Amino acid sequence: MRTGFIIGICVIILALIMLMIIGSNTRSGGGRAEESRLRPGMATYSSRDKAPFGSYVPFKVMENFFQGTKPKTVTRSFAKTYASTSGLKGQNNAYIIVAEHLWLTEADAQAMSSYVQDGNKLFLAIEETDSLLESTFGFKVKEETPVPAPLVLINKISRDSIVTQHFSNPHFGADTTFTARGITLNGHLASPDSGIITILGTNERHQPNFFRVPHGNGQLIVMLNPMTWTNYFLLKKNNIRALELQMAYLPEFPHNVYWDEFYKHLYGPQRDDFSDWQVLLKHPSLRWALILALVLLLLYILFESKRRQRLIPPKPVLANTSLDFAETLGRLYYLHHNNSNLANKMTQHLLEYIRQNYYLNTSAISTEFVTALSRKSGQPREFIEQLMNMVMEVKLAGNISDEQLQHYYNSIYLFYLKAK
Repeated sequence: MRTGFIIGICVIILALIMLMIIGSNTRSGGGRAEESRLRPGMATYSSRDKAPFGSYVPFKVMENFFQGTKPKTVTRSFAKTYASTSGLKGQNNAYIIVAEHLWLTEADAQAMSSYVQDGNKLFLAIEETDSLLESTFGFKVKEETPVPAPLVLINKISRDSIVTQHFSNPHFGADTTFTARGITLNGHLASPDSGIITILGTNERHQPNFFRVPHGNGQLIVMLNPMTWTNYFLLKKNNIRALELQMAYLPEFPHNVYWDEFYKHLYGPQRDDFSDWQVLLKHPSLRWALILALVLLLLYILFESKRRQRLIPPKPVLANTSLDFAETLGRLYYLHHNNSNLANKMTQHLLEYIRQNYYLNTSAISTEFVTALSRKSGQPREFIEQLMNMVMEVKLAGNISDEQLQHYYNSIYLFYLKAK
């Protein structure tokens, strides 16, 4: 009971510490949760995040664009997914990545190239591209860094900025401009007049930020304004149509649709030893759950590993009852001074002891008997022979002196003492 109480107290203390940490991380400077989430670098683009800059809304409505085909969530890098998923090696598939930065490895870029060349479409809604991606598919993106603002103005800038997205396809109709308050992203295509790349949309400066790159039998589609994939943007006015216009460039009846949940949780280039454990640790909730599980396991080992069963008392060493009997019998008969009777009783007990412990026939004491008893009792043959001679003398003698009785008693006592 005491151990369980201690573990319970430890769990409560850890839970309180975690709540304090989580509360301090989510506490905003002005006391308004939504305003604190409208800061650069706070976009998660996660399909489970219902916050303003999460992507819960587009993920839930996406299957409506593909005639009931539900997107499959991917939590590994593109290279690993492409190597282990047979569906990606076919045709007419759609793979969607919404992230802040696309940190690729050479294996990822090569796998993406093979995937698109086979006749599939890769849709990227990202704030910043990757040099490997640009060199693989033959385009260049230019980033315009805005003038740094004081920290005290960051909240005001993020709330007052207007995100604007234009779509260039004339078949979409006249009303193809969508706006909402949020974070303005200024990345755009550096060489829009290449003759190969198709411009699909522009930002508020009329710079191309939504374009399509043909590659083999497939296409790479890049949207440099992932704000149009956030809950905050799509739930304003009729902005859900901005998502519909982007989905129009993907197949209506794809074989498979994949939604990435890997690259949006990367905060730096991948390493060669990058594993699924590192992805797991990048999720705060999963990281804290893992830490809590390890702490509880440590507490369990610390307290429950102690022995809970009562100690078993030591078992006393078995005493030689024959030795005790001989002592008691000697004292009893010695008081009556009947030496002959006492010697006979001692002889009977000795022979009974030999029969029960060494399984020897005591009716005839011979040379073979002496040899066998010496071997089984582990005592010298000379001693056994002298003892048996005294046994025969006691049986034949009518009177026994005190000295003879004392010597006989000492010999028997020594035999019991050294018997094995």
